[in-house]
Amino acid sequence: MRVQKHSVFSFLALLWFVASSLVDVLFPKEIYLSPELYATFYPNDVINLFLGGVALLLSTLKTVRKSRFFLPFRSGMLLFILYNAIASAYANTNGMDIVLLLLAIAAVLTLVEAEEYQNLLTLGFSPGHAKRYASLLIVMAGLFILRAALQLFGKEVSPGEKGVSLADVLLCTLWLANGIGFLRNAAKCFIAAFICYIHGSLLFLSLLLLFILQPLLLGTAFPFVDFVVIAMMSTAFFIPLALLAKEMQQLP
Repeated sequence: MRVQKHSVFSFLALLWFVASSLVDVLFPKEIYLSPELYATFYPNDVINLFLGGVALLLSTLKTVRKSRFFLPFRSGMLLFILYNAIASAYANTNGMDIVLLLLAIAAVLTLVEAEEYQNLLTLGFSPGHAKRYASLLIVMAGLFILRAALQLFGKEVSPGEKGVSLADVLLCTLWLANGIGFLRNAAKCFIAAFICYIHGSLLFLSLLLLFILQPLLLGTAFPFVDFVVIAMMSTAFFIPLALLAKEMQQLP
């Protein structure tokens, strides 16, 4: 059986993501040289270790690998890894983060030429209410890009916050492009938009987990209002993702 480059880079990126998160969790004082970086990234490392570990475990199951959802969800996880790698490499550059960033970029770039991805494109699937899903993705991308751009050029923004804002600008630009493509040609761009919805859902899930873990790991107060606001915003990704997945599952 021929092994595709995308599969190799994807596995290596996911494995390195889990390994680097584990190192960060076990040796935070050696990794993060300031209290600000520790407070920003340490809870995320715990979340990344959990999500990455679950994804790595599921990827070893034959039933999961045979599912038509395997490639889209693996690709969404790669965007999640790339997002975290950009933020970490900018704010707290070290060798592990640079390697992770390079592996994630290689995995994403080889995705487009992957035979599995091309086969999904030939489905020509155009879901119901495609324009609504596309418009929602465009709006959310625009809001995230605007907020991140304002924060990125702010004078009193910490390196950790700038790293996250940079990742927001770069990855949400991808949402925007795929949302526009989905709006213009739903059948051709469905898979790309679906992957963006997976990525967005992972980001919102990690943010909700962050609000829960911060009081436990850092001793801060539980941000109830922020949690409720983000939980409500997350439905803009969770609900479309579930509906699109349901329609995709019904394909012959």
